[in-house]
Amino acid sequence: MEKGNEKYNKVLNLLRKSTPLLNSTGDIENEVLIRIKKINQSGVNLSEVIDFLFGWVYIGWVRRSLIAAAMALVVIFVYQQGVILKRIEVLSRQTIIINNGNAASSSDEIDKFLTQFRNSGHRFPSMNITISESQMKELQESFKEMQIKYKDLENIIEGDPDLKKLIEKKLIENNRTKINL
Repeated sequence: MEKGNEKYNKVLNLLRKSTPLLNSTGDIENEVLIRIKKINQSGVNLSEVIDFLFGWVYIGWVRRSLIAAAMALVVIFVYQQGVILKRIEVLSRQTIIINNGNAASSSDEIDKFLTQFRNSGHRFPSMNITISESQMKELQESFKEMQIKYKDLENIIEGDPDLKKLIEKKLIENNRTKINL
């Protein structure tokens, strides 16, 4: 083992004594100075910024997952628009009836509704309920009968002041101004 150490020491001494021959020391000095200046410059290069921001583009699974998320958002948007359009269609089929408190003038409205009922194929516009024309006429007759009874009831209440005071008192107790029928 001592022979190996001796050989090692001889080679090491020989390498220490030999000096390298440098022909172009000026070029090496210039290269070292340029590299030192680049390290000292703290400016950000545009290509480095672009690589930092869009480096994820080169990662396949990130790109595919973002495409899948975008497609999911488009599908959700299309579904939402479909639901909105269906609701608007249902709303456009509905008839709005506004009464001013008295139901006396609604026989014309019932006639309009009956006409619409006949034109729509014996279906209510907002629901899928089918009724016959005789049932509709029966409903119209019972409604007219109810209007007559309501008018008679109003006349009886107006004719008896004690009854009118009692009803007004009950309405005030219940915080109402009109009777809900």
